[in-house]
Amino acid sequence: MVPKSKIEIESMIKGGRILASILLKLKQSTVLGVSTKSIDNKAYSLCKENLVKPAFLGYEGFPASSCISINSTIVHGVPSDYVINDGDLVSIDFGIIYKGLYLDGATSFQVGKSDPKVESFLHVGKLSRDAGIRASVVGAYVSDIASAMENPVLKGGYSVVRELTGHGIGYRLHEKPFIPGYSIPERGMQLVDGMTLAIESMISMGSPEIVDKGNGWDLYTKDGSLTCHFEHTILVSGNIPKILTQL
Repeated sequence: MVPKSKIEIESMIKGGRILASILLKLKQSTVLGVSTKSIDNKAYSLCKENLVKPAFLGYEGFPASSCISINSTIVHGVPSDYVINDGDLVSIDFGIIYKGLYLDGATSFQVGKSDPKVESFLHVGKLSRDAGIRASVVGAYVSDIASAMENPVLKGGYSVVRELTGHGIGYRLHEKPFIPGYSIPERGMQLVDGMTLAIESMISMGSPEIVDKGNGWDLYTKDGSLTCHFEHTILVSGNIPKILTQL
């Protein structure tokens, strides 16, 4: 990864705010009785309104502007006629292209009736993501981020999905380094000022094993366990990482 210039960083800061505002509106639109397709239509409309491109639409053939994953679907949920039900755990993964640069973010939440056990699980997902962000400082290694992310998950009694990782981001959606959410033996790339990273926590309440049930996109936990996905695009900057995809 080539560190970003001052002008590129300024563009990613502006793009990150746009992404955060759209993602918040999508979350607010995710209510009982709406279809995931209607939420995705809103994502597309909001991109047009904000003069940005949806990063996922057409990416490796993906057919929608956002990934909307329900309950045991961890990532890449294709929006459909599925209607949000009371108690569903919804994960929205969304990206944009602003001035040629990619931004990526994800959030998970319950709709309708709240289950305290699920809320505790979601809290751990956020803790994992945030621990990874705090570890993303100049001089640290990818392995430092990975270990920091894994600790709260194991402490909570959950598991990390190992086939999926965070990544570098910039002029491509997925750049090096790839950043797992679990401890790794090698140190990996060392971080320097100006790197932009997508830090992602993708965890399961049960087994970390995932399967594709047939459409080539939706990835489910093999045992049907609930999953969650939290992600921010960040800038490596000294000892205080800057979160780009928050308001």
